[in-house]
Amino acid sequence: MGSGEEIVENSDNFLTTKIDKPIYGIRNLKEHLSTKFLSEILVITDRGTPISVNLPYSDVLELMDILDELADLETTVTVDEARRAIKAEAKGIPVSNLFNRIRAKHK
Repeated sequence: MGSGEEIVENSDNFLTTKIDKPIYGIRNLKEHLSTKFLSEILVITDRGTPISVNLPYSDVLELMDILDELADLETTVTVDEARRAIKAEAKGIPVSNLFNRIRAKHK
């Protein structure tokens, strides 16, 4: 962790029980904020109640890419088809063939 003391809140709050990351009280965070902290996922609390989650920039970019893919109807349809094929125990295809098909559709 960073130079500050890690404070793990004892809470039944959904966020603090579902995110397995360090949890810092806002006062502790203000006192010990450093760039090392900024490269980690942090749950920030105010009196034990989660108020913010700090994500590294690279994680935010990844999430934005995922959201863009989810917003694309063609990608969603392709994923749904793949899920149905897996449930039907279809035989797989090499991933290179799949990428070639996707590239051909986007030309």
